[in-house]
Amino acid sequence: MKKKITIDTFRIIAALMIVAIHTYPLTTINENIDYIITRVLFRIAVPFFLMVTGYFIIPASLKNKETLKKYTLKIAKIYAISILIFLPLNLYNHYFTNTSWIGILKDIFINGTFYHLWYFPALLLGLWITYFLLKIKNNKIKISSFLLLYSIGLFGDSYYGFIKDISFLEPIYHFIFSLFDYTRNGIFYTPIFLGIGYLISQKEIKIENKHKVLLVLNFILLIVEGTLLYFYEKQKHSSMYISLITLSYLLFLFLIQIKNRTSSKQRNLATWIYILHPFFIVVNRFIAKKIHLESILVKNSMIQYIAVVFSTICFIQIIDYGKQWMKKKHAKEIKPIIDEERNGEQ
Repeated sequence: MKKKITIDTFRIIAALMIVAIHTYPLTTINENIDYIITRVLFRIAVPFFLMVTGYFIIPASLKNKETLKKYTLKIAKIYAISILIFLPLNLYNHYFTNTSWIGILKDIFINGTFYHLWYFPALLLGLWITYFLLKIKNNKIKISSFLLLYSIGLFGDSYYGFIKDISFLEPIYHFIFSLFDYTRNGIFYTPIFLGIGYLISQKEIKIENKHKVLLVLNFILLIVEGTLLYFYEKQKHSSMYISLITLSYLLFLFLIQIKNRTSSKQRNLATWIYILHPFFIVVNRFIAKKIHLESILVKNSMIQYIAVVFSTICFIQIIDYGKQWMKKKHAKEIKPIIDEERNGEQ
């Protein structure tokens, strides 16, 4: 029987894409190819995660605000744990001595305290912005708001080269970048993808041949768009593209059609790959330096990618095995006590 790719399976694929974005796996082969794949095509990963949240969390949140509050608290806890995990690396890099208190607060609430942790404050802020935008009754204002926010972010990201010398826009973006490291954040980037996830949840759309053609065309459009912006050096960053919106919509539409059992194990694995992989980038480089194998484990980008993925997943599985073992041990210890109490009652 052919195994189906479910939403939860694609979470792991998306997490591995993000590891690739941070390790440049194809640079040893060709830098341009690596850029097009990791900095263009693999940018689908984060919108996918956001659309999953928009699909599953926002509909329930609009019916009951307590759902949004509970989910906010859950993500805030994961973010707090992530900050603590990367605290040793921040201390090693003299983060607290080289950053002002205002800068630290900006990082905690907007930019993230480590380069990949921006996602959590962006998700939290974007969730609440999306919630209030979706409460607007006028659909034109609602849709225009999502598109306007993304457009502002777009011209501070991949399309920055087109507006950086326009006199009346320069001070606006100068102000934006005094507040945020990137426009890829909870205000300009995340709302539209959360909104798309919610939109898909509200309509039963049957996949037709035209959708398949459009999906392929949008993949091509994203490659062309990203490649042109890269070669003409228009980008300040490379997270936001026009065709990423339609491609994200179509890809998620296809994935959500596949009806299969969900897997909390796959969800947890994807989350922890995302959180922990930068730690193992550092660990693998440290080990490579100590055993004098930098030419293989670091300079060979594909081997570095494989080593980071392998060590991250192994660590997660060891921790998971340890937790399961502790649960079984605890169950064995407590069972005689429960049996004794039951016998006493009889």
